[in-house]
Amino acid sequence: MLEMDMQSDADIPESIMLGRLAQSEQMRDFFIQMWLQNPALAEGAGHRVREILSPLRRPAETDFPG
Repeated sequence: MLEMDMQSDADIPESIMLGRLAQSEQMRDFFIQMWLQNPALAEGAGHRVREILSPLRRPAETDFPG
């Protein structure tokens, strides 16, 4: 049986939830820095990545094509 089929109404403890949120934020920060350092990689990652990075880029940086 697939894990998705075995849904539970159990609560996630707050400490686990906060730990997962912190880890997700660290991963997000890592990818943003990676994309800022390698615009070609960001370009290949798609429109959503360009939206995330747009406010973070400095005015002197070249816009992504497309």
